Amino acid sequence: MRNLFCDSDDLHNEADVKALFVEPLLRTLGYEPNRIRREAAIEELPIPRGSQTEGYRPDYVLMDSVGRPVVVADAKHPDEDPGSFRYQVSGYSLLINQRYPDNPIRYCMVTNGLVTELLEWDREAPVLSLRFEDFEPGDAKFAELRSAVAYEVFNQKEAIREFRPQFRRPTIREIISAFETAHNTIWKKEKYAPTKAFYELAKILFVKLRQDRRVHDRIAETQPLSMADFYFTVDWIDQQPTPNPVSSLFQDIQKQLEDEILTHGKKRIFGSDEQISLRPSTIIEVVRILESFDLHGIDEDLNGRMFETFLNATVRGKDLGQYFTPRPVVKYMTKSARLRVVDNTLPKVIDACCGSGGFLIEALAEMEYAIKASENLTNVQQDMLRRTLETDTLYGIEANEEIGRVARLNMYLHGDGGSRIYVADTLDKELTVEAGLPVEERQQMQELQSRIVGDGVRFDVALTNPPFSMSYRKDDPAELRILRQYEVARGQSTNSNVLFLERYRDLLNERGELLTVIDDTVLNGSSHWKVRNFIREHFVIRQVVSLPFNTFYKAQAGSKTSILHLRRKRAGEQQGSVFMAIANNVGHDDHRRDTPHRDNLPEVANLFIEWDEHGRVPDVFRANEADEPLGCPLQVFVTPSADLVEHRLDAFYYAPDLRRLWARLDRLEEEGEITLRNGAEFELVPQLSAQDKETLRGTLADYIQITDVTRDGSITSASRMLFEELPSRASLRMEAGDVLFAKNISSRGTAVLAPEWLDGGFTTSGFIGIRPETEDDALILWSIFRSEMWRRQIYYLSITATQPEVRDHIFNEEMRIPWPATDERRERIIGSARELLQARNAEREASRTNLGSLDEGAWLAG
Repeated sequence: MRNLFCDSDDLHNEADVKALFVEPLLRTLGYEPNRIRREAAIEELPIPRGSQTEGYRPDYVLMDSVGRPVVVADAKHPDEDPGSFRYQVSGYSLLINQRYPDNPIRYCMVTNGLVTELLEWDREAPVLSLRFEDFEPGDAKFAELRSAVAYEVFNQKEAIREFRPQFRRPTIREIISAFETAHNTIWKKEKYAPTKAFYELAKILFVKLRQDRRVHDRIAETQPLSMADFYFTVDWIDQQPTPNPVSSLFQDIQKQLEDEILTHGKKRIFGSDEQISLRPSTIIEVVRILESFDLHGIDEDLNGRMFETFLNATVRGKDLGQYFTPRPVVKYMTKSARLRVVDNTLPKVIDACCGSGGFLIEALAEMEYAIKASENLTNVQQDMLRRTLETDTLYGIEANEEIGRVARLNMYLHGDGGSRIYVADTLDKELTVEAGLPVEERQQMQELQSRIVGDGVRFDVALTNPPFSMSYRKDDPAELRILRQYEVARGQSTNSNVLFLERYRDLLNERGELLTVIDDTVLNGSSHWKVRNFIREHFVIRQVVSLPFNTFYKAQAGSKTSILHLRRKRAGEQQGSVFMAIANNVGHDDHRRDTPHRDNLPEVANLFIEWDEHGRVPDVFRANEADEPLGCPLQVFVTPSADLVEHRLDAFYYAPDLRRLWARLDRLEEEGEITLRNGAEFELVPQLSAQDKETLRGTLADYIQITDVTRDGSITSASRMLFEELPSRASLRMEAGDVLFAKNISSRGTAVLAPEWLDGGFTTSGFIGIRPETEDDALILWSIFRSEMWRRQIYYLSITATQPEVRDHIFNEEMRIPWPATDERRERIIGSARELLQARNAEREASRTNLGSLDEGAWLAG
């Protein structure tokens, strides 16, 4: 793996850890050479170890701006456990702190390059533990490390210490907790809805950020500080002659923002006449919650993390009318985009349905690091690139004005005023400026139209997660006008995610790349073959990464999705091999609990970069922990272009697990153990026709559905009612001896051998039914459909996003049925099935004896 500093394979010994990992880390943390004391210049001290002492000096002691020691750090061999050496750095820190009245060393750090632990000097357990792959732009743990021990942090602390010793930078957990408490305070005291409470808190947060920045500006200008300089405090409020001084501070900010809108082309965040709509007592409570936290200069990644987490924890996506893309997914896509400085130029990035701006902020962080890492550039060139990055590199378009303002606010918190965040319907290729719009809205629409339509601005990268289910209907005149602009729609009703594929093709330059979250229906659904043809015609497919079913559970959505990475195709260009992966954890489990240590997207990202740079990647096949979604192993592989088929672009279809299963079945067939058959060789139970349903009206009918059947094939209950009262999905009429298997991916392995009492009964279209020729054939099929081999085929061959399932044509054409080819194998399967049925029948008879006169439809049966 590779992180921001080095490749893990290059760390062979302690010297490598120092040179390749620790030294660049210290530079990133802002320590100049004269602020780093290295081993040769460090005093050796006797460190207690049990009843003995040992002479010890750490590899590094970091100094603040006045030369006081603030961090002790030590490097170890990659094979050594950092936890075994905590006593050394902690013991050394204790001895140094005893020489000072105020314990200047707050933190100590020990690392072997692969694991890095940060400890408070007087605590045994680490406050942070980072893996090798955590040292990346945008990583929350890396952000928290910087916010704790960066050189600038100690410089600021020293200047502020005399007046407000409690004024400090918070951890992520602290600030999120404070935000939630403040939000709930507004919500309860003012009886505001969550969204309204959020906007009011955002106004106070603006005041807080401005006031903290003013304090630090004074420090930077070496101006003397006093208690009177700390405005955002309850004490300061109490000393003011006006009853609501924080509202006055907000009005001052409003004037500054209005000036920026008029003179610098910034986009609006708050209304021109907007005020803080809270009672003074509520404002004081919020100030009390936030006053001790120093939010200025908080690491850009931590800032974004706290804002995004706050939105998810308090307002939530559904309250804002949108769903947030999980941060690990955003990070993966942004890292895959390889946003680098090339020829002193930054790539232009767009998210044309940007929501709250998550992709743009991640791209901002990635490119800020790219600028810092460009050591061939002068400071002047780097400053020019930063200005370009903040004003004309990141474009966001959002249809909802309220959400667009959230995106601008989010960008503002990261140092960019949201200059290129527009409110518009991106899918309107003409970007029509409607008559009657307010002046400011009309001007920003004209600006966007001028740049995209008039000037033909095109983009190097699109990072996006378009809405899946929003449909443009041809029976709506306004939407029909949009549909007629699209080759992929041809004037027919179409979902917006399909339209966005074509829209991004138009917005990208000739080598532009699109990284999008897309629902799997587009990649494998029977009705989307034209869309897949469009993708192949206009793009080169670079990678397809299957995301877990639970990826959007926190947003209360369960669609199966993938990351699709495309590059615009040049004339005559042929498709090459495709990087593919099946991820099984993106940082949370099925219960929405965070599991960051099991997020495997960072590993997949490193493998993609290796493939992108070197054209090769080792196959990865790793079984999961037991509670991973649906038990799918992590798989990383490359699919040659010759293996790609027209009807499937999803990674599941090309999964090594499925291919290995099929290869095993092929070997068994070659060895004469089985004969591979497909569904077309069997008679399917027919679907009821409309005429059949009319004829059956008034008939008393038994009915079972998938939930009435256990995984071992037992029928636990059945319903009896008039046919016309059955659910509409009751479309299969059974005969005794029919074999049914559940085609839905979540019920795979559920199979039924229809007993005599269900002869003439009905079941759901969630089953595929087979009518075998003989009783023995039925027993063999029932055994096959309950096997792990069959479950795995259903898992990988199912199609669509919301309820993935195998369809009749998949059963007929692609699923492989391993039919026993020898008498011995055949008799063994049949015998085992009969024994199981006999045991169940005995259980049923026992239940009949004990329970008496229950309707026969309720009995357990095989």
